[in-house]
Amino acid sequence: MKLRAVLFDLYGTLFSYGNMSRAFLLWHQEIAKELRKFGIEKSIPEIKELCRTFFSRPIDSLPGYTDYEERLGLLFKECGADISKETLKNFAAYSMDGWQTEISLHPEAMELLTALKAQGVLLGIVTNFMHHPHIYKTLRENEISHFFDAIVVSSEVRLKKPHREIFDFALKQLNATAAETLFAGDDPEKDIRGAQNAGMQTFTAASGKPLKPILKLLEEP
Repeated sequence: MKLRAVLFDLYGTLFSYGNMSRAFLLWHQEIAKELRKFGIEKSIPEIKELCRTFFSRPIDSLPGYTDYEERLGLLFKECGADISKETLKNFAAYSMDGWQTEISLHPEAMELLTALKAQGVLLGIVTNFMHHPHIYKTLRENEISHFFDAIVVSSEVRLKKPHREIFDFALKQLNATAAETLFAGDDPEKDIRGAQNAGMQTFTAASGKPLKPILKLLEEP
């Protein structure tokens, strides 16, 4: 069956990683700066250690909070900061901006998306990310939001790759079948195996790897 839709992973695929050690340093610096507003002094090594289990820490998925906001709230509470919901959300909105500066739009992304859209191909994103407002902001700032017919972020839909449910959800948003959809991603398990288990064809796109071959895949009968 001829392909009529392409779903992309975001980080490591449409966006290429740069110096991630510096990216996380900038994030830790933002946390330290925010803690100082509460009179709490923490060194960067102390912040780094506090964040070591940040992404795996159990949460309750509280209504009205993203996973990221909830984890930040736990971190600030652990440090003794009584942070309000409004302050927490305001901090979450910009706290990853420095981190994002070390991650850039793939040099072929704009040309590829333009070409696919011109061919009438349905386009979507499926990404595991714990703060969906950051994803929407990043897409807007890189001027690529308008290309996508579906944007599926794990923190917003409460589903995650590699589970089939998130791929099925994205296909429903696109109004496309798995057989006519290609998934492009960099993670062998979460992206490639997950999409294959959902019945899609796949394209492995390690960070910075050329994306233009996707156009040739769509030309194949």
